[in-house]
Amino acid sequence: MNKSLANIIFTAFIFILFTAAALESLTFSRLAQFFPLYISIAGSVLSLIYLIKIIIEHVKQSSPEERHEQLQILKPLRYIGWILGYLLFIYVFGMLIATAVFLFVFLILESKMKVLSSVLSVAVMLVLITYLSAAINIAWPSSLLGF
Repeated sequence: MNKSLANIIFTAFIFILFTAAALESLTFSRLAQFFPLYISIAGSVLSLIYLIKIIIEHVKQSSPEERHEQLQILKPLRYIGWILGYLLFIYVFGMLIATAVFLFVFLILESKMKVLSSVLSVAVMLVLITYLSAAINIAWPSSLLGF
């Protein structure tokens, strides 16, 4: 599998994820669907545009070396795993706890960020999420554990 094909697969996964989120948000009450619906639609449109762009570039590749460039399949799957893990954490622990844990672990493991910088980033993100939730009156759904 070459790098271009892996990019197409990962982008298609992101497009499917955003589209599924948009469809799921249609089941929410009218007031509750505002934020997730528009964010999901924006993500779907942008990922679809990027998907079309990279498919066109993949088709135009003429060099056999570029087509047969080997790429490990585990790299794209690792990031898909990060996204699925984050969604699972949101389902089990709730939005704020999942965001804090996910962001901290991701920054430490993937970005190789220092602990103090990671803690500061997580704190800023939690303050922003809390402030924006209060400003536009978002009531996050309860998690599986009731948080």
